[in-house]
Amino acid sequence: MKKRYYSPELKEQAVRLSYQRENIKELADEMGIEVQRIYKWRRAAKTTTSPKPEKPIPDDALELKRLRKALKEKELELEILKKAVHIFSKSDGKSMDL
Repeated sequence: MKKRYYSPELKEQAVRLSYQRENIKELADEMGIEVQRIYKWRRAAKTTTSPKPEKPIPDDALELKRLRKALKEKELELEILKKAVHIFSKSDGKSMDL
């Protein structure tokens, strides 16, 4: 017995139509495909096309990340200002005497 080859497009179409139709046996007869083959393709399509959904990041987590970044920037600015104040406060007396 010769093994039949079914194109991926035919498989996809058969699976799509099998979900739209109530009687899969009639669909199989119309397409010239065994009923069990359609069910097999449906199982294969279900496992390959349904990856695990990604967990959506809650708005709170995004806000927390944004706030932490802003805090880090402000701490860096504060450190720079403290160093600048320290540098300018060291006066050798020349700038104070007019």
